Amino acid sequence: MNFFDWKIEMVEGLKSYIDIENKRMAILTTEDDEIHMALEFDENKNLVMHPRWNINIIILGDKHLKFTTNS
Repeated sequence: MNFFDWKIEMVEGLKSYIDIENKRMAILTTEDDEIHMALEFDENKNLVMHPRWNINIIILGDKHLKFTTNS
């Protein structure tokens, strides 16, 4: 999936909710019972990640990320 100019991959069991207007994304379990991460852009257009627990962030390349869980 694309989140503005970033490419993001996620494993099964995760899904995203995107707020285009505020340039934010939340990564939740498919059952919507746990938030794993929130992402947003700061005033300088840098991607800021707010990980919670049980999330792995893998950098695959320039502006290319993959999110996995420990479960």
